Amino acid sequence: MKKKLAPILFILFFFSTHLIFAQSIKLGKVSKEDLQEKFYPSDSSANAAVLYKKRRTYYDYNGDTGWTLFTKIQERIKIYNKDGYDWATKKINLYKGGVDEKVSIKGTTYNLVNNKIEKTKLKNNAIFSEDISENWRQSKFTMPNLKEGGIVEWEYTIRSTYFGNIDVMIFQDRIPIKHIDTEVKIPEFFQFKYLPNYYYPVTVNESKKSRTLNFTYRTKKDINAPGGVGGKTSTHSTEIDIFERVYSSIEKNIPAIVKEPYTNNINNYRSQVAFELMAYRPKNEPPKFFNSSWSEISKAINNSKNFGSQLEKSNHYVQDIASIVGENDTPSEKIIKAFQFIKSKIKWNGSQNKYTQDGVQKAYQNGTGNSAEINLSLVSLLRYLNINSNPILVSTRDNGVPLFPTSQGYNYVIAGVELNDGALILLDATESYSVPNVLPLRVLNWQGQIIRKDGSSESVNLFPKKASSKSIFLNAKINDQGLVTGSSRAMYTDLTALNYRNEYNNVENQDLIRILEKENQDIEISNLRVNNEENIGKSLMHMIAFQTDSHAELIGDKVYFSPLLFLTKKENPFKLKERTYPIDFGAPFEEKFTISIDIPEGYTIESKPENEAFALPDNMGLYKFVTIEKNNKLQVLSTFQIKTAIIPANDYGLLKDFYKKLVDKQLEKVVLSKK
Repeated sequence: MKKKLAPILFILFFFSTHLIFAQSIKLGKVSKEDLQEKFYPSDSSANAAVLYKKRRTYYDYNGDTGWTLFTKIQERIKIYNKDGYDWATKKINLYKGGVDEKVSIKGTTYNLVNNKIEKTKLKNNAIFSEDISENWRQSKFTMPNLKEGGIVEWEYTIRSTYFGNIDVMIFQDRIPIKHIDTEVKIPEFFQFKYLPNYYYPVTVNESKKSRTLNFTYRTKKDINAPGGVGGKTSTHSTEIDIFERVYSSIEKNIPAIVKEPYTNNINNYRSQVAFELMAYRPKNEPPKFFNSSWSEISKAINNSKNFGSQLEKSNHYVQDIASIVGENDTPSEKIIKAFQFIKSKIKWNGSQNKYTQDGVQKAYQNGTGNSAEINLSLVSLLRYLNINSNPILVSTRDNGVPLFPTSQGYNYVIAGVELNDGALILLDATESYSVPNVLPLRVLNWQGQIIRKDGSSESVNLFPKKASSKSIFLNAKINDQGLVTGSSRAMYTDLTALNYRNEYNNVENQDLIRILEKENQDIEISNLRVNNEENIGKSLMHMIAFQTDSHAELIGDKVYFSPLLFLTKKENPFKLKERTYPIDFGAPFEEKFTISIDIPEGYTIESKPENEAFALPDNMGLYKFVTIEKNNKLQVLSTFQIKTAIIPANDYGLLKDFYKKLVDKQLEKVVLSKK
């Protein structure tokens, strides 16, 4: 009897404990134990954690209005400290169209006060809605009465008539998730492409389930028919048996995705599943197919009145450009003049879009426009000047990497010029300080899609082939008290120059001095001069005169200092033991430091770091360090190159070790001793 009873007891215990757990995470019931918890058990560094998240996505049908897509989210989040308060704010994006998506929201904050659970409801007047683009609106709220240790929970339902807009199933976030329960039901009439992206392993089960679909519809009686007086409307109901594809997953204890330096949009690397609508196949009706390739999507975008037709408009600039571009100008001169002309005529309003909002003509007249109005104007002008120019669709970094064909995959457009030798010049006129083939970092995101005048399209690489550079020439003198004085001249090219100009060109000189003093490890700058701030055709340069007593240490009759002084890298930016997503530098780059240090009178170099060179495999990067002692001077040459914009995650260990060797080398000391 005991042998038979033991399995039964185990089963009863298993189901009873799971029932207790299910009850403990029911929304509206928060336990004192959860409120008393001081830190997340498996990640004590977490400022907040998702205790429970439940999602249900399903369809209903109405004979009058058609299909409606519902997505219901329930979420409970524990706030451990003030740094976790941001997780008490929720933003819900809703599509705007013929019939806007709608959302209903309710929420509660729980705090433990005098050993009693205090509830604070989210009020309707604390929920705000604003348009964030032409096609998207955002509902936003912050939970009330936030306190350290509190718990917030909310529930919202999105109602949409855009039956292809199934939101991505997200399984991982910047904070840990204790329990997540997700289910998406798709009626048999819809054909979706299932697109998983698992950087952290999760399991999604796919099954088929029968469903009886109940729907109602109304008919109006014909007043000419027998008994049709008044033409009254009748309501009918009917049922049909269908099947649904069900995608479901229950996961526990999912760790937070940790963002390290040199990361693209971190949301690209969380575990998730996307759904892309391929076809709608109603019964007794012909199927409707949707765009399934980048080529088809590009063609549909090009056919929009807010895209392709804008390229045909030219009357508004013809008279102005005639006085700037001459008949005898070379194609290169025409490209540069057109580029600068558009930059000067239309300033960017900060809006990223692949479609125009007011149109290129109005943007030209107003002197301001979104990214599409500026760069489509540039393409139009170049074509008018007989330059082979075409728009290039782009997904910016904050929009993510489009891993599958979707109309939402692109949110930006730049201009391209195809030369006879096959070379491609990339242009973005939203940037005042940009030059040809130097795109802003936000645009350096995988590939773009060029749309040619003949309707053809093709993927193009956006990453620059040429490395941007930062070169510093530094002359310094160390006295017998450890005071270091000197001057340095820094030169920036390409993307580093663009970033510098964007960040500092409008900063007052004294403010810039304070910024540079902080960035360069406690030096005092007595003079600063910047050259070529606005002359974007030349390298940007800044010169400083400095002194510091923080970079040479006197111990007895010896002086110790790092040979790169305040240019020394002191810390490896890569901390994780493993990294599951790629390292994204944005563009290849080079840092080259040439340093000359005068040794104080009466001292000699007792020891100095040995010369060394090491490299990453596959020509991904290298570091060279050379010192030369000559005429009571120490000359140092440090060259650091990253030759590829993106390094895959499986090379993370190699890169981490590479940076460790680089930092260790730069931290080695030069030792001076008295003669």
